[in-house]
Amino acid sequence: MVKGSSEVFKFNTRTLDPQNPGILRRPLKAMRERIPESGVIEDRELAEYYNLMAKRYMRFPCQRVLKRVLAKGIEKGRAMDVGTGPGIFPIFISKAIPGIRFKGIDLSPVMVDLARRNAIEEGISNRIEFEVSSAYSLPVEDHSLDLVLCINTIHHLDRPLDFFNEVARSLKEEGVFVIVDFHRDASLVFIGIFNLLWKVFFGKHPKAKRGFLESIQSSYTLGECRNFLDRSSLKHWKLYTQTVEMWIESIKPNPPLSPFKKGG
Repeated sequence: MVKGSSEVFKFNTRTLDPQNPGILRRPLKAMRERIPESGVIEDRELAEYYNLMAKRYMRFPCQRVLKRVLAKGIEKGRAMDVGTGPGIFPIFISKAIPGIRFKGIDLSPVMVDLARRNAIEEGISNRIEFEVSSAYSLPVEDHSLDLVLCINTIHHLDRPLDFFNEVARSLKEEGVFVIVDFHRDASLVFIGIFNLLWKVFFGKHPKAKRGFLESIQSSYTLGECRNFLDRSSLKHWKLYTQTVEMWIESIKPNPPLSPFKKGG
């Protein structure tokens, strides 16, 4: 969630108070149009601030993602975190699942440097690596990954379909994925509440104050995301919501029906 170019938010039937964006002025059902947000942090001071706040407050989100990974039976193997930022999620999961080997990628060299530093501080730099790379060209061989994570990154992508196809290309046949992001057709009640929480925990830096709303505005609706998924090479997925978030997860395919056997 980084500062983008948008200073105006357009809505269907409800609006946020422009003088106090955390407060609902009139009821709103959904944001009308997507306004892209820059996905690359080049400001070292801002990156250090996000890194500090993430290490301080992201334990619960990390636990939620870990729970979903464990539920899919992942105990070892190769994994990739796309849009890793300072590496908080793969570091947390690597410590909880020692048999996993993560590679985290991000377009920001500053964030990749911070992620490497965090891995060293946590004592796991020998089994996790970070590099500058793109979500549209994952740096792995075909069908080589057991797990793909992508947390709060889809809203930075202008071509989610290409990313979903890359996930399909990189995963083993039995590989799994957990993708989490915002959706701009979330309830404005939830958006207002989470915006206030953002300001309390993350919004003290002047460049970060509007970060949450800008990320919501640049996110995709459930319908848009479902359309990308339907057109992609990814199979066996489910899409569901939790407050302002949408979760996209792999699911096990239904076993083939046994042929009907006639009695003798």
